[in-house]
Amino acid sequence: MTKVRVQSQRSTIGRMAPTSCLIGLGCFLVLLQTLAPAKAAEHSVFTHKNASSVLGQLVTSSTLVWESYDPKDATQLQFAVEGGKYVTEDEHYPMYVCRVPIDGIQVSGHTEKILQRHVCLAAHYKHGKYDSFDVLMNKGHLGKVGWRHWRKFDAGVPVGAIRIGDDSYIGRHRAPSQPNKDGVVTHWGADFNLGHLEPVGLGKIRVIEAEREKYYDDGEVLVETEPFRYELRDIKLDRLRTDIQENMTELVTRKLENLEDKYSTVETILSYTFNYNQYWGSHEGVARGLPTKIFEKDEAVPAEINWALKHTEKRSENKAVHTKLWPGTAINVTLRGNYVTLEAPYSGKLFAFYYGSDESVSRKISAEVRKSYLKEVKLEFSPVYWIENGTLVPTTTTTTTTSTSTTTHATTTSTKEPTPINEPPLVHMKDNGVQHSGPDTLEKTLHDSPSSNEINSHDAPENMSSNPGKDVALAGFGVNAAGSTFIAGSTVLTLLLTLSLSL
Repeated sequence: MTKVRVQSQRSTIGRMAPTSCLIGLGCFLVLLQTLAPAKAAEHSVFTHKNASSVLGQLVTSSTLVWESYDPKDATQLQFAVEGGKYVTEDEHYPMYVCRVPIDGIQVSGHTEKILQRHVCLAAHYKHGKYDSFDVLMNKGHLGKVGWRHWRKFDAGVPVGAIRIGDDSYIGRHRAPSQPNKDGVVTHWGADFNLGHLEPVGLGKIRVIEAEREKYYDDGEVLVETEPFRYELRDIKLDRLRTDIQENMTELVTRKLENLEDKYSTVETILSYTFNYNQYWGSHEGVARGLPTKIFEKDEAVPAEINWALKHTEKRSENKAVHTKLWPGTAINVTLRGNYVTLEAPYSGKLFAFYYGSDESVSRKISAEVRKSYLKEVKLEFSPVYWIENGTLVPTTTTTTTTSTSTTTHATTTSTKEPTPINEPPLVHMKDNGVQHSGPDTLEKTLHDSPSSNEINSHDAPENMSSNPGKDVALAGFGVNAAGSTFIAGSTVLTLLLTLSLSL
């Protein structure tokens, strides 16, 4: 009876074990999905480009995006475009440009803080506060965004104005201030009311003020000025992660022959071409295809490329080769070079330049560079042979092969063949014209690079105002919410796996 009960108990446990494992696995998958970081959705931003006040067109911005607000991401708003300040006796914080869909139409507004999260206060007659909204982001802080004064007598919509809705553009008007009982003018709350410019007739800026719609003949319009060129400086490679691959390549082969009837000098020009390629990667918030100058160390003239596009140059070189040969003899000469492909992460400082301004915006970036180039071109040649039948010409001395960039001695052997040549030929090579081959400047600077020079991709430009402070974490939960979530998740997963194994 005891054995039967034991077997029955084991059978019950055996039936329960798969069920417990399935439950544990289900909890594990749900927890993984919960802890996995979700990337905020992004949407394109359109700006107004026009040739006159009547005819205009929309262009997709290369640096601005609408990004869905994520209250769990404490660092998200560091790239947000500021729309004004919110001031009270107790706090002072920036407001950001936001938008929400109302009745199928995108409506602009500004953010307000409620405890440790933000809401969007829409410039709409419903005057609602919305938890789900998009924030205007200036990725990498490389877009030059600012508020431009506007009045109804200006000619149409400003160039670079940021569109919101079907036919309106983001605008704002300063909130009115009232004197207190002592006659001092003070203002609490938002210093600007955000709304939009309606380009109907001469145009109006519409905002919500005191929970009512108001129209103004003047105000400010949010305008983006895109750069027209870049410069990349202070380039440093990551030496530990640099990969260099070399491939010895035959460039050109030619025959030197003496068709005269006396011992004389024969010479030729060896010409060849090769591709010099360079690609400096891409970076968030940097316009693809924009003209860019690359300032490398010890390089007198900067390279000119188009950002995020592969740049290829067809380069050519000439080498003059000559030697002395006996009548009826010849040698084959060959040029070989080391074709190198260099790939490496790098850090540098990218400068953006804008029309109508002498100032530039700069920030540190990190990307990957890839270069292909030719170096170490060397001369090789065959033993001397008879032109008539191709047989080798014997020599009376024995020497060892040596080679330099200018003079090379051929390998010879002792022989008792008739009509020997007393000395092997000396083959000379020198550059003819401009030379492009050789170690690349990046390869030369590898020993100057630190072992690791990675930078924080969120660093703000050095010549722009500092970013607003990050949200303070709730007491008892630490500053790094993502790290805390990961640690807590790991602990729960460990407990689940332990429980499953014990069952």
